[in-house]
Amino acid sequence: MPSISAPECNVCGGTGWRPSAESGAKGPLEPCECRERARIDRMIESAGIPTKYQVCDFNNFLCDWEGARNDSLYAAVKFANRYLDEYPTAARGLLFLGPPGAGKTHLMVALIRKLCEKGHDALFLDYQELLRQIQNSYNPAAHTREYELLRPVLSSAVVAIDDLGNNRISDWVEDTVTYIVNHRYNENLPTLFTANLSEERMDGPAGHRVTQPTFEERLGPRVASRLREMCRFVEMRAGDYRRFKSGAR
Repeated sequence: MPSISAPECNVCGGTGWRPSAESGAKGPLEPCECRERARIDRMIESAGIPTKYQVCDFNNFLCDWEGARNDSLYAAVKFANRYLDEYPTAARGLLFLGPPGAGKTHLMVALIRKLCEKGHDALFLDYQELLRQIQNSYNPAAHTREYELLRPVLSSAVVAIDDLGNNRISDWVEDTVTYIVNHRYNENLPTLFTANLSEERMDGPAGHRVTQPTFEERLGPRVASRLREMCRFVEMRAGDYRRFKSGAR
């Protein structure tokens, strides 16, 4: 029987099978727990989570900084756990909204890792990298075509798109994002997002911007409208954890 598990497993020696607890060594074999661990590891690897974020989990997500409770971060973790408990019954997606360093990507990765552990197909995508790859597919010298790039984006059970709207809009960007978002919406395939955008434009004195760009400005009105319909917006109001961690003030 071929080995499907890690050879360092002390129970089965890497075969993926162990003696039944009831029958003993001479009885029938049963699947070893390492088979399930290996399956989960393969699903998480297939999700394409960048190395930097592979340690992200609910357990190491900080909601308290320097002893101060951040209610919006606690609420965000609650929404993520509720989504995990309700999936796949809940067809809507989540959009983690907040400034850079608030922990949006950490929380989204923690969620898709847990979905993988429950046996659900998930895919992590960086928004800018996805657009860059699609644009590059139009190059005659490229070996990957647009439909090959988009196939997993359109068909995966859960897709997580990081940093949505992190570039200036063009007709091509709006059309491409509209196509992806509408397809997943029409097929009842939930999508998770993070974004450093605001719902409304707010200006300071003499027209100086005091908030992030709006969804309409970076994604266009069609995508902005669809996002409000297909996602629950989860606002994360926090400072930049990267600066906090480095000791910058």
